Amino acid sequence: MVQIDSDSSPLPTMAAAQPLIRSAQLQDIERLTDVLTNSFYDCSGWRYWVYPFIRFGIQEDLKQRLKAQSPRYACLMAVPPTERPAIAGTVEASLRQPWPWQGDRHVYVSNLAVAEGFRRQGIATALLQSCEQLARQWHIYELRLHVMEDNVAAQALYRKAGFKVCQTEDTPASWIGLQARRLLLHKPLTPPAPWP
Repeated sequence: MVQIDSDSSPLPTMAAAQPLIRSAQLQDIERLTDVLTNSFYDCSGWRYWVYPFIRFGIQEDLKQRLKAQSPRYACLMAVPPTERPAIAGTVEASLRQPWPWQGDRHVYVSNLAVAEGFRRQGIATALLQSCEQLARQWHIYELRLHVMEDNVAAQALYRKAGFKVCQTEDTPASWIGLQARRLLLHKPLTPPAPWP
């Protein structure tokens, strides 16, 4: 498992061939933006003209979250051990609690993305394991995330990691067939055993 720390220095994961997982810093913003934008948006055809605006929006959103320095938010990045300047993947985790009087606290996982040249190497799994460890450090024992219903590869990854569907969400776009439905997945974590 990866030890999540507020230090920006990389920490080794399970095996030597695995990436190093560390907290993202503001100086990483350009490379993180590239990984996110290239993973989630196609820039071919007419999209080429709007791609710079999409990229700018992603970068500004991420910059604001990193600058806020919330104690219950983390942007993690995977750095390949042999190619230090590169970013192999990224994920964000944040504490969610719908209302203060509700006990429904969970860590919400978002923006899990792996750069194209680093896919199918266990990087997404390592990032998800880091989110689990982070949740335990925050004393939260449930992870949640959304995935699109037509993203079969991502669903297989999450199923293998122990996530299960807890809700299917329709939108006006999904009602008329313009967009797939969103699936809310969750994974309960085992809390530590109480002291005898």
